[in-house]
Amino acid sequence: MDHSVSSTQDNLQQNLLARRQPVTKTLRDIMARSWVQTMIKFAPISPLFLRLAELPMGIYKDKRRWLRYFGERPYISSKAQVSCPTLKLGPRCFIDDYVTIYAHPKARGGVYLAENVHIYRWSMVELGEGEGSLKVDRNTYIQSGCIFNPFVGNIIIGADCMIAARCAFTPYQHGFADTTRPMREQPLTSKGDIIIEDDVWLGLNVAVMDGVRIGRGAIIGAGAVVTKDIPPYALAGGVPAQVIRYRKNCDALPQ
Repeated sequence: MDHSVSSTQDNLQQNLLARRQPVTKTLRDIMARSWVQTMIKFAPISPLFLRLAELPMGIYKDKRRWLRYFGERPYISSKAQVSCPTLKLGPRCFIDDYVTIYAHPKARGGVYLAENVHIYRWSMVELGEGEGSLKVDRNTYIQSGCIFNPFVGNIIIGADCMIAARCAFTPYQHGFADTTRPMREQPLTSKGDIIIEDDVWLGLNVAVMDGVRIGRGAIIGAGAVVTKDIPPYALAGGVPAQVIRYRKNCDALPQ
C-alpha cells in the first residue's frame, strides 16, 4: 500500500514537472527575444550592444534562427574581423564568428554580398592592391575556412550556390621566372576572372584557379583543382578537374 502511494506521488511530481518545463521554456524564449530585440536597437551606437544581443543566441549556426529579429539588417558577428571600407551587404546577410574581411589600404576593388549570403567561421576575404573584387549573389552559403583572394582578377559567384568548407578561389598566378628576384617580389598575373554561375555545388577542399568559369548547376567533387571551364550541369572531379558525367533528367545536357 505504501509503495502504491509513493508511486502515485512520483507520477504526480513528474507530470507537474513535465507541464512546468514548456512554460519555463516559453518564458525563457520570450525574455531572450525581448533582450535581443532591445539590444539590436542600440547596436549602431556601440559594438557593446551587439555583443550583449549575442549572449542568448547560442553558437555557430544556432544564431541563424535569431536573424528574423534583425529585420532586413545584415548580421556581422562581434567576433568577426572586418576592415573593408568598400564592403556592401544585402538584407539578411550572415557573417559568422572569426570571419575576416580585409582590404589593403591601396585596394581599388570591393566586396559585395547580396541578399541572404552566409559566410561561416574562419573564412577569409582579402583584397590586395589591385582592382580585384568579390561579388556573391543571393542565397549562397559559404562554409567554414574558405579563402577568397581577388588580388588581380575578380571572383564572381552566382545565386543559390553551395560552397563546402576549405574551398580556395585564386584568380591570379604568382610569377617565378626571374631568378634574380626573391619569390615574394615576382609579379602577379591573371588569365581572367573566376566565374561561378548559379546553383553550383563545390565539395570540400576544392581549388578554383584564374580564368575559370563553372557552368550553372555543375557539381565539383571534393579535393578537385579546377583549371579549365566546366560545362553546365556537369559532375567533375580530380586534379586537374575533368568532367566525369552529367546530371540526369536535364534538358540542357550536351549531345
